[in-house]
Amino acid sequence: QYESVYRSTEKFVDWLEASGYLGVDTPQRICDIACGGGANLAYLSRRYKNSRFTGIDISHPLICYGAEKLRDEVNCELYQGDWFHLDTKWRDQFDGIISFQTLSWLSEYHEPLRQLAELNPKWIAISSLFYEGDIEYSITLKNYYRVSNGKEYEKQYYNIYSLIRVRKHLETLGYREFHFIPFEIDIDLPKPESMDVGTYTIKTEENKRLQISAALMMPWYFIVASK
Repeated sequence: QYESVYRSTEKFVDWLEASGYLGVDTPQRICDIACGGGANLAYLSRRYKNSRFTGIDISHPLICYGAEKLRDEVNCELYQGDWFHLDTKWRDQFDGIISFQTLSWLSEYHEPLRQLAELNPKWIAISSLFYEGDIEYSITLKNYYRVSNGKEYEKQYYNIYSLIRVRKHLETLGYREFHFIPFEIDIDLPKPESMDVGTYTIKTEENKRLQISAALMMPWYFIVASK
């Protein structure tokens, strides 16, 4: 992603800027939760040079990798941390918290969202898999293409959460202003040669692109909730 920014990242940030949550002339303190190796932080820091960005991820190797890649970015910093047990030192430190493509790959969303709310940001923005109706899907993969911890497969989540339920949960946490849009990708993604997970697109008769990973359709949405 350092070499080629995901289209979803660009579109998500475009939407947040158009909605007034991000701005070139509006200095803010932004956290990228579950930042991985920091590629999205690099994109944000170069686009919004007057803001300060903090990345938090559970993986120590990824944090070390990101710190090396971002060593010349003066408005970025990276820390190791567990989303399910966030350090209270980050409370009142951020204007906004962004999560790119992670929530559906956690076991559930109630505690992760509560942890973010405990940090008391003005707004929380998330890109993930959602459904507009009052139905939720708990999807667990046994991925035999990926060996994990001595097992013959890696356990992965591909959960699809109800926007209705997520909105109600955020309201109980004090975030009553809620907006969302579906992410409709505008470029073709080729199908991977492997049958492992990996997003690609197919076109419908109406020329709309659907995003697929392995055997699953990916209903991507962008959401933002504020106080």
